[in-house]
Amino acid sequence: MENECITVTIDRITFCNEQSGYYVLRASSRQYPQGVTVVGNFGYIQPGEEVRVYGTWACHPNFGMQFQVIKFTLLKPATLKGIEKYLGSGLIKGIGPATARRLVETFGLDTLEIIEKEPEKLAECPGIGPSKADKISSGWFLQRSIQDIMIFLQGHGISPAYAVKIYKKYDREAVRKISENPYILAHEVSGMGFKKADAIAAEFGITGNDARRLKAGLLYVLSNAATDGHLFLREDELLKASFEALGITETSDVERAVAALVAEKKLVKREFRQQNLFYLPAGFRAEEGSATLVMSLLKNRRDLSRQKIIEALDRAFAGHGLQLSEVQQLAVEDSLSHGFLIITGGPGTGKTTTLKAVVSAHQAMGRRVLLASPTGRAAKRLSEVSGFSAQTIHRLLEFSPQEKGFKRNQKQPLDCDTLVVDEASMIDMQLFYSLLQAVPLHASLILVGDADQLPSVGAGLVLSELIKSEKVPVVKLNVIFRQAETSNIIRNAHLINHGQMPVLTVPDGQSQSDCYYVAADEPDKLIGLLKNVVQKSLPGKFGYDPVNDIQVLTPMNRGKLGATNLNTVLQEALNPPSPDKNELEHLNRVFRVGDKVIQLRNNYDLEVFNGDIGLIKDIQPEDQEALIEFPQGAVAFQTSDFLDLAHAYAVTVHKSQGSEYPAVVLVASTQHFMMLQRNLFYTGLTRARKTMVFIGARRAIALAVKNNRPKMRNTVLSALLQNMPA
Repeated sequence: MENECITVTIDRITFCNEQSGYYVLRASSRQYPQGVTVVGNFGYIQPGEEVRVYGTWACHPNFGMQFQVIKFTLLKPATLKGIEKYLGSGLIKGIGPATARRLVETFGLDTLEIIEKEPEKLAECPGIGPSKADKISSGWFLQRSIQDIMIFLQGHGISPAYAVKIYKKYDREAVRKISENPYILAHEVSGMGFKKADAIAAEFGITGNDARRLKAGLLYVLSNAATDGHLFLREDELLKASFEALGITETSDVERAVAALVAEKKLVKREFRQQNLFYLPAGFRAEEGSATLVMSLLKNRRDLSRQKIIEALDRAFAGHGLQLSEVQQLAVEDSLSHGFLIITGGPGTGKTTTLKAVVSAHQAMGRRVLLASPTGRAAKRLSEVSGFSAQTIHRLLEFSPQEKGFKRNQKQPLDCDTLVVDEASMIDMQLFYSLLQAVPLHASLILVGDADQLPSVGAGLVLSELIKSEKVPVVKLNVIFRQAETSNIIRNAHLINHGQMPVLTVPDGQSQSDCYYVAADEPDKLIGLLKNVVQKSLPGKFGYDPVNDIQVLTPMNRGKLGATNLNTVLQEALNPPSPDKNELEHLNRVFRVGDKVIQLRNNYDLEVFNGDIGLIKDIQPEDQEALIEFPQGAVAFQTSDFLDLAHAYAVTVHKSQGSEYPAVVLVASTQHFMMLQRNLFYTGLTRARKTMVFIGARRAIALAVKNNRPKMRNTVLSALLQNMPA
C-alpha cells in the first residue's frame, strides 16, 4: 500500500505510552469530518495540535481502520477552535479551558503569536495580570523547547521512538550535546549504534578524519569485535577494521585517535609477546581480574582425611541411592578438597548424576551449597534433574537496574560455602568475572559443562581457556553409561565429536529410533517437509505439542533457511491469525497471542535475559502491551521492549545453548556453508532430550562433521593464568 499524507487536528488522546512515545489519537480534518484514528510514535503531542502525518491505512482486527504514521510534521493551529483547544489542553501551566477561551476571544488568530513574541500584552486579557502573564510565557517557552527538540531530532533522521529516549536522557541539553558531538548517541543511548550516529553526524558536517568520528569509529570496531567473541584486537586488526568501517586510509590520524582514547581511559593497551592488544576497559578488567581471582580460589585447598571424605560420600549416597563410576567418585572427592574444580564430559557420561552427588556430599559435610545456570531454562532444568533448587546467575548475583550492576560482589559476597554452576561453556568473560567477585574467600567453585559445545554468545572463551591453562583441576567424564548407550542421540553426538558421520535413520513407518534424517536438497522442498514434520509427523507419532515441545534449530538468522524466514513460515503454520487472538505489529513483524518468542538481549529492568524463550499469553492492542510467560514467570512488555524480541519457532543453534527440548529439528543446508562446523552440529544435536530430526542435505552434515576449525577468539586468559605464581 502506498504512503499517504493527511493533515489532521488532534481531538483527543485515546492512549499514550510515555516510555515509547506511542500514541493512539482521535483526530479530524476537512477530509475526515467524522474523525479518524491515528496511531504511531509521536514522542510528545497534545489535543488541539495540527499535524501533517505520512503513513498508510491498515485495518485493525478489533478497532477497524487506522492511519499508521511513519513520520509527521507539527503545524501551529490555524483556526480559532484549534487554538483554543490547543491552549486549553493543559499543555501550558497557567492556561486551562476558561483562560484559553478568554485569550482567543481577546486576541483571535494572533493569540499564539502574542504569547510567543509579545507576552507583555497578555495582561490586557480580562483575568490575566502581569504575574499570570509571566507564568504563561515561561510555560509556553518550556513547551516549545520540548517540541523544538523533538522536531530537531526527527529532522535529523531520528525516529520518534528514539527521539523520546534521547530527550529523556539529555532533557533540554539534547540539541546542544548532539550538535557538539552526535557520536554520544552511539554509546549513551541504547539501540542507536555507530552507523545511525554517523549518518546524523554527517548532517552536521562531521565526516572523514574528524577526531570525534575516528574515536567513535574505533570504539564501534571494538564493540563489534566483542559481539564476535573477542576481548581485544591486535593493533593491526584494529587499524584494518577501522579503515573498513570509516572508509579512510590515513594511518597517522587513526593512531592519534587510538592514543587519545588510551589517554582518556576509554581504551586499554596491553603489551603482550611483542604485540599491542587493545581492549575496551570492561573487557580488560574482566580478563585480568578473573585470572587473579581464579588463582586466589586455587589456594583454597582443604586437607581432608580419607576417612572424612568416605563418611561424607556414604551419608550423601545413602539418601539418594547413587551408583558412581570411579571417575565420578574422583570428581566428588576432588570437589571436597579443591577450592576450584571443573567437571566436564559429553552427553551420557553422567554429568548430572555427578553434580547431584557433589551437592549431596557437600551438604553432608555441613556446607551451604548454591546452584546456578546461565539461563532461566537451564536453571529450571537443573532444578528438575538434580532435585535441588537452582537459579540463573543473574538472579543469584542480584542485578540492580538502578545501580546498573550486581549487588553481590566482593563487598557483599554470596552466602555459601560451595557454588556449583552448570552449563559453564555458556559463561562469557564479563559474567565470569562478576561471578568470581561474589564467591566468598573461603568457598569452593565448581564448574560443570561440556567444553566441546559452542562457546558463549558473549566475549571470551572461559571454560576452554581454564582447561587449556592446566592450572585449574579438571575431571573429565569419558565413560558412556549403559542406559545411554541405547540412545542414538548420544551415540551420534560422540560420533560427530570424533569427526565421524552420525548414524541417520530415514523414517519409514517401521524403524524405531530417537534420531532421524529427512532428505531435502532444495530450500522450497525443505521448508515444505519441515512444516509437515513439525505440524504432523512428530505430534502424530510421539504426541508432541508443535509449539511447546518441538524446537526448530538452524545455523543462521539470514537467508531462506535462516531463523527469520523460518519463523514467518512456522508462525503462519502453527499460529495463524484468528479473530479471537489479539496481535500487534512492530517493525514489520506481527506478534500474536500464542506466539513463541525469544529475548535477544539482557533486559535487567524486566529481569529477562538473552536466550530466554517465552509464550505470549495476552496482548492489549489499545495499550500496546503484551504479557509473556517465561520460565521465571510472566512479564509485561511495552512497545519499546519489542526491539529486543523475536519469534522463536525457529532459533539459531547459538541461541539454544543451555536449553533442552523434548524434540529438536535441525536444518542442515549447504546454504549455511560458512556456519557448518562440528561444534555447532554437536551442540544442536545435544539439545534434543527424546527425539532428534536432521532435515536437509546429507552433504551439509558431512561438511559440518569434517570442519573442526572453530572460529578463534582473542583472549589470553590461559596465558595469564600460566604466568601467575601458584
